[in-house]
Amino acid sequence: MSELFLDDESLERLTGIRRGSTRAGVKQTKYEMQAAFLRAIGIPFILNARGRPVVLLSAVESRRTAEAPKKGWKPAVIGA
Repeated sequence: MSELFLDDESLERLTGIRRGSTRAGVKQTKYEMQAAFLRAIGIPFILNARGRPVVLLSAVESRRTAEAPKKGWKPAVIGA
């Protein structure tokens, strides 16, 4: 795959999901479970034509290096 996207192994490592699940007769593929996990933690992705989540490498890298915005000065009159 391209270096622009996470490969399958990296996506499995990120989500911790390597296999699908069958509980109470309800089947979930690993791709459905990975997509649900990515939605829950707020990582942007798309589903390709085969239903697999595709994550840009920059989406993961920007989360790691992003800093919290610094609080600006606010006069005491407004905050009171």
